[in-house]
Amino acid sequence: MGRVYIYLQFHNFSQKNLTGNIIILTDVNLIFFIPNYKMLRLEDLIHKKISRRNLLKQSGKASAFLAIGSVFPAEFFDLNLFKEKNNPGSENIMFTPIEATDSDNVILPEGFEYKIIRKWGDKINDTEYFGFNNDYAGYIPIDFLQGGNNSKDGLLLINHEFPSPLFINNYTDEDFKKGRIKTSEEVEAEKKSVGISIIRVKRENGEWSFVPDEKYNRRIDANTTHKVCGIAKPSFGEFATGTLANCSGGLTPWGTFLSGEENYQDYFVSDNVWEYRWNYADKDFKIEQYGWVVEVDPFDKNSVPKKRTSLGRFRHENVAISLSGDKRVVAYMGDDKINECVYKFISNNIYDENKREANMDILDEGDLYVADFENNKWQLLDFNNRPELKNAFSSQADVLINCDKSSKLVGGTECNRPEDIEINPVDGSVFISFTNNSSRQDYDGSIVRIIEKNNNPASIEFEWEVFATGGVDSGFSCPDNLTFDSRGNLWVLCDISSSKLNKGRYASFKNNSMFMIPTSGENKGKAFRFASGPIDSEMCGGNFTPDESTMFISIQHPGENSLTQEDPTSRWPDFGNDIPRPAVIAVTGFKK
Repeated sequence: MGRVYIYLQFHNFSQKNLTGNIIILTDVNLIFFIPNYKMLRLEDLIHKKISRRNLLKQSGKASAFLAIGSVFPAEFFDLNLFKEKNNPGSENIMFTPIEATDSDNVILPEGFEYKIIRKWGDKINDTEYFGFNNDYAGYIPIDFLQGGNNSKDGLLLINHEFPSPLFINNYTDEDFKKGRIKTSEEVEAEKKSVGISIIRVKRENGEWSFVPDEKYNRRIDANTTHKVCGIAKPSFGEFATGTLANCSGGLTPWGTFLSGEENYQDYFVSDNVWEYRWNYADKDFKIEQYGWVVEVDPFDKNSVPKKRTSLGRFRHENVAISLSGDKRVVAYMGDDKINECVYKFISNNIYDENKREANMDILDEGDLYVADFENNKWQLLDFNNRPELKNAFSSQADVLINCDKSSKLVGGTECNRPEDIEINPVDGSVFISFTNNSSRQDYDGSIVRIIEKNNNPASIEFEWEVFATGGVDSGFSCPDNLTFDSRGNLWVLCDISSSKLNKGRYASFKNNSMFMIPTSGENKGKAFRFASGPIDSEMCGGNFTPDESTMFISIQHPGENSLTQEDPTSRWPDFGNDIPRPAVIAVTGFKK
C-alpha cells in the first residue's frame, strides 16, 4: 500500500505529489506518517522505474542496449533471460520501414503485398455472412488435430467487436438526437453483425483465398446459444444467449479458440452510454450475460460455444495461454478500461497433450489472481480465503461477476487500459500493452514486461520492467494488439482513437500503424513501422502462420468518423462509390 507523509505548517497549502499521496505544508514542520493510505497506480510505479533508468543513464551504468523508451532487464534484477545462444538474434530488420502516412489504404514496405480474404457482407456459407468490425484474426492449421503444422491450409478465427449503426442500418447521429428508437429489425441486423466468424482459407500458387467449406465455416453471433460453465454458472443457469463485444482472443494448446467479450456496456442503455441501446427494442436483453471469455471448438461446427465464468467477468481484451512446469494451464488477461487490472488464472487440473477431450473443460476449475505491481505479487481472488471479499460479496460467483470491484479489495493495481498480453516464445516472459489514460496524463501508453519467479507461469511472485513507452521520440503511440515471431521480435498494432488521429499531439503519427520492436540485439526497444491502415481505421490481429510466411491482419472501422453513407471519410477497400468495409487481409512477403 502507498504511504503519506504530512508536513504541518500554518500556510494551509496542500498538494498531491507524483504518486497521488497528499502533502500538507504548514510552518510547524512536524511530520506525520500515515501508512496504507492509498495504493499506487501503475503509472506511478512506471514513473519510478523510468526515473531510475534515467539515473542509470546519467551515471554511465546503463547498458548500450538502452534505447529511448526501453529498459534493459539486467539493470533492474538478476535475470537476463535474453541469451544469445537461445535467441537467433533480431538485429537484422527484415523490411525497409515505411513513413507515417494518412493515405486511405493499407501501406506496406517494398516487397510485401496484401490480399483481402473476407470483408463485411461477404458470404461465408449458404446462409451466413462475414460480420462487421473484425478484430482478432488467429490462424490454426487444418491438420492441427492430427499433429500437423500446415501453413497453407487452415481456419481463421475472427472476432467482430461492434456494429456500425450508420453503415448497417443508416442510423445516423441525427436519428439519435431526434430520439428515434431502432426497430427490432435494425437491432436484429446489428446482432448478426457481431460475434465470431470461423472460415477456411488456403494458399495456392502463392495466393491466399477463402474456401467455401460448409464443414467448418460458421458464424456465432448475439443470438447463438452458449453453454454457461464454471464457478459462476449457478447465477445464470445452464445457457446464455449470444456473444458480443468480441475483441481479441487466443488459441489453446488443445486446439480451441478463446474470445474475449470486452465493451459489453456499450450495448446497454445507461446514464453514460448510448451507442447501441439494444434493450430499447429487446426488453429481455440481460447485460450480466456478457463480459466473459468464450471458448469455441473450430473443428466441430455443431459444438456449443462455452462461457468460461471461472476466468472472471470484466472487459476482456485477449487470453494468452502458457503451461506451468507441472503442466497446469495459466491464462493471462487484461481488463481494457482505465484504472482496471491485469489477471491470471491457474488451472487445478493438468493439461494432457495426448487426450484432447480431457482438456476441453480445464478452464472451469482453478484460481483467479490479480496483479499487484507495487508488491510484485499475484493476489488471490478467493471468497473463502480473503476476508476482504467475504465482507463485500456473497459468494465466489459474486466475486467473479464483479471482478472490477473485487480486484481492488485484494490489492490489484489500477492500470492504464491493460489490453493485449502475449508471451515471448524465446524466454517465456509476459508482455502487456497499456494503451493510455489521458485522465492520468498518460497519452501514449507503454509496454510492460513481466518475468515470473523462477520463470514459472504458476508462480505468485514476479519482477517487471518498462520495456517501451509510447511518444514522439519512440515513434509509436497507444499500443494495443501484440504478437511475437519465433525470434522474439514484438509486433505492435496501435490504436489511437479515430477521433484523435492526425490531430493535435497525435498529428505526427498520422494513421494507425503496426510496428516491429526487437526485444534483443542492437535494435532492442526501437520501433520500426511496418504497416499503416486506411483513414480512421485500427489494425488488429497480426497473427502469423506457423512458418511465418504470412500474417493475417484485421482492418477495423475504416471511415469510422463518417456522418453519412453518402460522404464517408474512407472508401477502403473497394473505393469508387462504395462505403468503407472492415476486412481481414493476408500479408505476404516475409522471408526468414
